[in-house]
Amino acid sequence: MSSYSQVERLRRRVELYEELAVLENAEKYGKKARGARQKLENARAALPSTGLTLPEGVVLDVQGLCMYFGGVKAVDGLTFQVKKGEIFGLIGPNGAGKTTVFNCITQFYKPTAGTLHFENKSGQVVDLNREKVHDVILQGIVRNFQNVEVIRELSVLDNLLVAGHRQYTSNLVQQALHLPILRKEERAVRERAMKVLDFMGLTAYRDWYAFGLPYGVLKKIEIARTLMCEPQLIILDEPAAGLNDTETAELSRLIRRIREEYRCTILLVEHDMGLVMDICDTVCAISFGKLLAIGTPEQVQADKDVQAAYLGGDGEV
Repeated sequence: MSSYSQVERLRRRVELYEELAVLENAEKYGKKARGARQKLENARAALPSTGLTLPEGVVLDVQGLCMYFGGVKAVDGLTFQVKKGEIFGLIGPNGAGKTTVFNCITQFYKPTAGTLHFENKSGQVVDLNREKVHDVILQGIVRNFQNVEVIRELSVLDNLLVAGHRQYTSNLVQQALHLPILRKEERAVRERAMKVLDFMGLTAYRDWYAFGLPYGVLKKIEIARTLMCEPQLIILDEPAAGLNDTETAELSRLIRRIREEYRCTILLVEHDMGLVMDICDTVCAISFGKLLAIGTPEQVQADKDVQAAYLGGDGEV
């Protein structure tokens, strides 16, 4: 019986062979890719059913999410669904519990109560609460952080290569002996990193140390690292924080391009309401960990409870 980790390893091996077939123009890797793909399909078919399902078109289902810290209810019975391919905005005043929601989804925090169901890259619906924090990325969920977390002592390119380390399929012995499969994987991951740098407009910085680079560039590096992990769902925690108007407008265009070209779903927490209303398909507003409103940007913007939470008083504007 196949485990999901075995399926994920086979999937990454297929992608490695396909990349090598392009890089080396070698038919042998094309044949290996086809053989590995057949093994992958067999392994997927043998996966045990989780018994979980999601509504049609939904990639993430959050039901009754609670996160308590002693007597503090950071998230209190929150429910929402994220559809495949959409840009979903999570908004709320400072202290509303937005980042806590992200930390629960990625299992940095184990929720006090509630369910988190996600359709992974194999089309299998999994219970995220049963995943270890370091395995969530294998399901296809990647994130950035409010504070820039790049490795400042490494070059921009090396920051991306570090982010791609979970994509390797070679085992410990193959890596220790630096066997040919490892060298080929290193080449493929490096080529992928170069493509991401080009996509992000960071090629000119590839050999620069991250230390001392402009803040806007560091923000781009953070997002670029998420793209190294073949994401199904990208969680962006305040990506526009600290950016000027020009950089924010560029970020808006970039997020749309990522959604289209990488064919992924984006879950966004952001205080810049101009950015949220411009790019989000659906917006969920929360306050004190509770749901205020959910709908299109226009619907949420017009909601009296949302206005009251942001402006105070009775919500009249």
